[in-house]
Amino acid sequence: MQDVARPAKGKIALLILLIGGITFLHFLVPTNQHALHIIHIVLRKLYFLPPVIGAAWFGLRGAVYVTLAISILFSFHAILDWPENYMEQANQGGELVSFWVAGLVAGQLFERERSLLKDLVRAHEETLLGLVSALDMKEHSTHLHSQRVRQNTLLLADKFGLDEARKRAIGFGALMHDVGKIAVPDAILLKPDPLTDEEQKVMRNHPSAGYDIVKKIGFLREAAEIVYAHHERFDGCGYLRGLKGGDIPFGARLFAVVDVYDALTSARPYHTPVSHEEALAEIRKESGRHFDPEVVKAFLAISPQELGAD
Repeated sequence: MQDVARPAKGKIALLILLIGGITFLHFLVPTNQHALHIIHIVLRKLYFLPPVIGAAWFGLRGAVYVTLAISILFSFHAILDWPENYMEQANQGGELVSFWVAGLVAGQLFERERSLLKDLVRAHEETLLGLVSALDMKEHSTHLHSQRVRQNTLLLADKFGLDEARKRAIGFGALMHDVGKIAVPDAILLKPDPLTDEEQKVMRNHPSAGYDIVKKIGFLREAAEIVYAHHERFDGCGYLRGLKGGDIPFGARLFAVVDVYDALTSARPYHTPVSHEEALAEIRKESGRHFDPEVVKAFLAISPQELGAD
């Protein structure tokens, strides 16, 4: 989970530097000359920035912590620089209250925005799930295939400590991987017999068709790359572009292992399901050829219970 922690730590460090810089300059600039006093007052107004930034980055809790730190530093200044000037202390006390108002109001607003965005993402996800489930039922007579591969791809992504935004994109890519089959005629898609060379050509174009559909949706652009590359092989013998090794998007390399595992352990018209151990043996055999060896290593560390194996 290091990738998740780094951005937060970086933001905290920037906030500390900003607060420290404002405080240092505020304490440093004297007030015994009119021009310097004006600069001193301007610096004092900069204390409004950290609570708002803390709210934007960390929500209401961040706003409270940052405003508390600002309040302590600001109070020290009011007492030390204006020990007997009660009018000035009262004036700065008013500003102190204003810091809290700015921080708490901003924190509430950003919390509300985050909540609305989460609801919107959930609504998008449910809509996509409904559409993909309909396609699954048409091809596999079950709506669970896309959900399983998405869930297990995210489980595998956890082993690499990916941040939430990247995991979300990978999850959508796994969910939408076969959406291009909408463009495949039913006579080919549902054909129980082996496909002809011409039919194979039509079927193999579904990653491109899926990519064209998904890339038009703004929040799915990264997921579209996974849709486009989900039939590539680590050795470069996949399709459509013959990508090899690290040229294949990482999410597609994760998905490839999960998709084959699900295909092997699920009942399909062309084969009966194999056991968890047999599926793992096949995945080991294809390490370095079909699959990224590092991804295979991480997948083998996942327990059968986590994968939902019987």
